[in-house]
Amino acid sequence: MLEEIKKIQGINHSDFDNMINIWIEAAELDLKGIGIVDTEVDNPNSLVKNAIITYVLSFLDVTNSELYAKSYSLQKDVLRHTTEYIEANNGI
Repeated sequence: MLEEIKKIQGINHSDFDNMINIWIEAAELDLKGIGIVDTEVDNPNSLVKNAIITYVLSFLDVTNSELYAKSYSLQKDVLRHTTEYIEANNGI
């Protein structure tokens, strides 16, 4: 995902790789924290992957950070309310 995010932002160096990887991990932990199944986060399909990328862009793209943050919030809400992504034992 690192390389995809760098390509989206037109980044062709490794100066921000560590920070981007931290944000990717933070997004994964955030999704797991709301009950998204670990396997869905660890091996993301396009819906989960898009949410993670959007989360990272909310920090990386300062000009559009609010737009990306709102989009991530909406995507996270969709995932949280889609049965196949939710852990069976979290009471939802």
